[in-house]
Amino acid sequence: MASEGTFATSLAVTDPGGQYEYPRNVQYEIREEVKGDYARAAEFVNYTDVRLVSLQHEHGIFGGDDGTYILDFVTALRVPVIATLHTVLKRPSESQRAIVQGMARQCDGIVVMSNVAAELLGTSYGVRGQKIHVIPHGIPEMEPRDQQQLKAKFGVSGQRMLLTFGLLGPNKGIETVIRALPAVLAAFPDLVYFVVGPTHPTILRRHGEAYRTTLEAEAKRLGVRDHVIFQDQFVTAEELCNYLQAADIFVSPYQNEAQVTSGALSYAMGAGAAAVSTPYWHAQELLAAGRGSLFPFGDSGALSRVLMSLLNSPAELDRVRSSAYEFTRSMVWPRIGEAYLELGRRVMTETPRIRARPKPTRTSRLPELRLDHLLRMTDDTGIIQHATYSVPARQTGYCVDDNARALIVALQADRVSSSPETKRLVTTYLSYLRYAQTDDGGFRNLMSYDRTFDSDPGSEDCVGRAIWALGTGVRLATDDGCRLLAREMFERALTTTMGYGLRGTALTMLGLASFLGAEPTATTARATLGRLANKLVRCYQQEATDDWRWFEPTLTYDNALIPLALFKAFVVTGKRASLRVAREALDFLEEVCFKDGQLVLVGNAGWYCRGGTKPDADEQPIDAAAFVLAFRGAYLATGDHHYLARMREAFAWFLGANRLGLPLYDFVTAGCRDGLEATRPNQNEGAESTICFLLSLLEMLELAGERP
Repeated sequence: MASEGTFATSLAVTDPGGQYEYPRNVQYEIREEVKGDYARAAEFVNYTDVRLVSLQHEHGIFGGDDGTYILDFVTALRVPVIATLHTVLKRPSESQRAIVQGMARQCDGIVVMSNVAAELLGTSYGVRGQKIHVIPHGIPEMEPRDQQQLKAKFGVSGQRMLLTFGLLGPNKGIETVIRALPAVLAAFPDLVYFVVGPTHPTILRRHGEAYRTTLEAEAKRLGVRDHVIFQDQFVTAEELCNYLQAADIFVSPYQNEAQVTSGALSYAMGAGAAAVSTPYWHAQELLAAGRGSLFPFGDSGALSRVLMSLLNSPAELDRVRSSAYEFTRSMVWPRIGEAYLELGRRVMTETPRIRARPKPTRTSRLPELRLDHLLRMTDDTGIIQHATYSVPARQTGYCVDDNARALIVALQADRVSSSPETKRLVTTYLSYLRYAQTDDGGFRNLMSYDRTFDSDPGSEDCVGRAIWALGTGVRLATDDGCRLLAREMFERALTTTMGYGLRGTALTMLGLASFLGAEPTATTARATLGRLANKLVRCYQQEATDDWRWFEPTLTYDNALIPLALFKAFVVTGKRASLRVAREALDFLEEVCFKDGQLVLVGNAGWYCRGGTKPDADEQPIDAAAFVLAFRGAYLATGDHHYLARMREAFAWFLGANRLGLPLYDFVTAGCRDGLEATRPNQNEGAESTICFLLSLLEMLELAGERP
């Protein structure tokens, strides 16, 4: 957005593991998965001469769930900001909707690239008003050139040329074009179809070149392989212009309508190619009034007819090409740049030069996600149970409880900061659970360091935690093998749980809720979750009184996970009884465990019985983590910001906001001390405490600017 007399400073978002040679105008680098970098980047901007920020937004390029970390950046900025939304969805998830709504509140202008996107902002996000501006996708200026000379560059001089370009993936719909070719080639045997572009990096990581291989096999099966040219490479801007201006017809065969912006289609029209497209939203808008042709999704027969109609009529082909070229003159970069500059001038005129300094957000001061101690405690079998200070105590062996919780941490860490280490951890912990699972679906919990299992069966908690971890694996695993194994183990384990007590039931419900996040139509899992929720509600109704709103006569350990399970069940089933009991029980825990905004847990040195006295000594990280997760679950179920404030207070227990004023988290080792004794912390940093801290930190990293 620079013009004469101005200078553009860029902030780059770097993906995990990426190392790039950025140009000089990139003056700040945001590590995608490091939440604190977003607030720090805003502070960098605030103390420079930057007068306006232009934010290019896609859900997938920023850290956090659906890219929520970007809200920390826009919230902390003290200069005007304009956000350009490259994707607007008809059916956004709750978090996607919340992110766009948050940006609409914080930003001084919202730019979309099509009229349909502006309409969807209103109908799907509730975002309307004068902040919304439509500025089309920009294109380079491409003066008309000799088409035959350009075709000669690609070895197809004198032939008819079709083109599709962009990152390759199953939604691209290339197979529809290939299936249309036999009929077209029967009439025009000199036709050649160019597919230009590499496979999408995410598709490549997960599935390799399976899609391209399938396309090649389909072309061979149909006898058109010699007429399809795959250019598996990135091309320069100049090369792309050559391809576009050489093509007679550009085909955009996307498989679904949810596409509010297509840079490829805009570029093709700007080059003067005749465009043929499926009727996704942006294509309907761009190709109206005879500027191109539409055919139904996946309909190769209809595509054949459209192509032959155009190729049979050179005059119509020229008319469409000219119409598209003239229409896109307002979309060339100089015109689009002027539109952005004019909007920027207006925003800077109407918005104060410097906003009031925001109060520092506590979330921006969170520790960075470090897995140092988790890695130290993990060998090729699994995670070792205990430590002497920060040194693994190998003689204590392994257990399913710790490896299940560690699997959840590894899965979440791999999602926000994927690396070979996080993937290895996922495989290690899942492998331990697989070895520990018995034929009837249960688990043997304890294993000695020599890999010998204890003969006793696992506890209810052990099985419940394993189910929670496996359900999370089905939802979050990026490796298909891990996901499929987790699903198989999950279904086998479910057969063992219906008779379990409170905590085993609650942990199983957490696993079911995660599983249903990946497979929402799984009717058996949904019904099981409903039955288990009813079971907890009945326990509460039988035990609770006006002054003891709890499920049993004693408060013991991991208490807050029980209302968390009911909040999760409510989100899935919508049953108000689950929500009512969850709120009442969590409110009761708040009364018992919070004093003047500080968490004081039920100590493990004797439980808290109805009518008795609450012990404080030996407070455990497992209980603090349960509160962090429960308050987050309560917020997601209700939207009540009170729970976010409580969540932050619960997490602060790890950092020193506790009864003794001493931190449990060790910033040197990245481990967590095992508990808060009567007068000092337990100095050992075992698996359970470290995993519970990491679970809590990962949950906190999803806050993304929500304010109490």
